[in-house]
Amino acid sequence: MPKVTVIIPNYNHAKFLEQRIDSVITQTYQDFEIIILDDCSTDNSKNIIERYRGNSKVKEIVYNTRNSGSAFKQWEKGISLAKGEYIWIAESDDFADIFFIETLLECFTTQKDIGIAFCNSNWINDKNEIGISLSLHLKSRFALGNKEIITLLYYNTIQNVSSALIKTNLAKKYTSQLWKFRSCGDWLFYIQILSESNLYYTEKILNNFRWYHDNISNSAFKNGLWITEGTKLLSLLNPKTIKLPRRELHQTIKMWLSKIWGNNGLDIKARIKSTIDIATFYIRFAI
Repeated sequence: MPKVTVIIPNYNHAKFLEQRIDSVITQTYQDFEIIILDDCSTDNSKNIIERYRGNSKVKEIVYNTRNSGSAFKQWEKGISLAKGEYIWIAESDDFADIFFIETLLECFTTQKDIGIAFCNSNWINDKNEIGISLSLHLKSRFALGNKEIITLLYYNTIQNVSSALIKTNLAKKYTSQLWKFRSCGDWLFYIQILSESNLYYTEKILNNFRWYHDNISNSAFKNGLWITEGTKLLSLLNPKTIKLPRRELHQTIKMWLSKIWGNNGLDIKARIKSTIDIATFYIRFAI
């Protein structure tokens, strides 16, 4: 069995796909398999993917005949096929440093009960220009899972899944609800995994995260989708596995209400729905 399964979910990223796949194949650590998933792309993606069919690292290529409508459905499919001890969801428009796998694997051996290890990233546009980093952390750090969750309840500290290596056995436990989200499924995924494991972050820049005007991550901030989906995921959390002190609970509620009623991208119906989700979250965790 390979040590790492690299899942490359793709939709219409032909422009970046070769750079992405090559950045995986040329890793210094070579005990991995690659699964490529294409979500019925309408560009030249298939032609590019087929160039790699004979590569010994590419174990599976799956083409959807109909678009799934959710990148997270592709995550679930890839994770279900994974045979490695760890998974790397390497999004098709990002690319990595050659030391990515080697460096993050070391975190799992030197730190205790790690479920997710992730690295610092360059934030780049579709022209490969490096912009201002929006990363929260400046220095390498270890965090207990339940401590990190308190921050994750209002801010996604792992802003790009391409920057993370995740234990496969934990990932497989928490994919069933991802399909409900267009933007924030990763956020729920991290919280659930960290409810039974710890986190390590390295300040080394080993990932290049594309952040441009028409990708899902950026548009979700502009149209308020991250707010409606963020409150939705809070309503799905289990108070039996996540311990939240009363003070932090109140701070979380206050922060989300200020976002809901202060964001101009939301209509009144969305604001009310998000407020109900926050109330559900509060009731479940306050009792």
